Amino acid sequence: MKKLYTLFTAAALGLTMVSNAQFTVTYQVDVTEYIATVPLGAAGVRVGGNFAAQGAVGVIDWSPSDAGSAMTDLGSNIWSITIVYPDSSAGNTQQFKFVNNDWGTNEGSPGSLIATDGCGTDDGSGNINRTLVLPSSNVIYRFCWEKCAQCDGSSANITGIANVSSVSNFNVYPNPVSETATLTYSLTATSTVSMEVLNALGQRVSMTSFGKQNPGTFTDRVCVSDLSEGIYFVRLNVSGKTSTYRLSVVK
Repeated sequence: MKKLYTLFTAAALGLTMVSNAQFTVTYQVDVTEYIATVPLGAAGVRVGGNFAAQGAVGVIDWSPSDAGSAMTDLGSNIWSITIVYPDSSAGNTQQFKFVNNDWGTNEGSPGSLIATDGCGTDDGSGNINRTLVLPSSNVIYRFCWEKCAQCDGSSANITGIANVSSVSNFNVYPNPVSETATLTYSLTATSTVSMEVLNALGQRVSMTSFGKQNPGTFTDRVCVSDLSEGIYFVRLNVSGKTSTYRLSVVK
């Protein structure tokens, strides 16, 4: 009976390891040309799409007014949002569009360049949605408003970073959190482990080194009491490989 239980536990652990592996896609848009004629609304630039249907963490389908769909102003008229997906989403077709404030001031109007440039599809109502085949690794895409490429005509894919995670049972809870979250993960081999907390701009706000750890299950704390309200990313680094968890901090 003990052998059977051990085998069952190992199998469950293996399934969990697959389902918890993640990658991130950062969507950026340059609105320089757009805002030359149309001002941005008070809520800034947001994104709408079938993100939850693709397994994305913390983003509601087609709801740009939701806080999880808000993009961050990087300056120089560039807005950005990073979406976390499970590895099982790789190869799926993500539909999305950038939105000024809320619906009614979005990309994809009839005759949109997104359609003629070949990166969009008609939703059946005369509106054009951007489409993107999700990669299997971390990547950043920067688009020009209503165009498939960057505003200077160069490729929208500006960087790609391989992300292969060997950690299992990676979780951060509660989410949202206001003071302290709990970090849990399991290792199947001796590894050097550290944890970073990144803000929505990808800037590190804290880092903790756990040193070399033997195989097993671990629990640690993520203190966010000093952080401002917003979206952050908890990145677990395991011997050079990473897993990322999107965390919402509320006050």
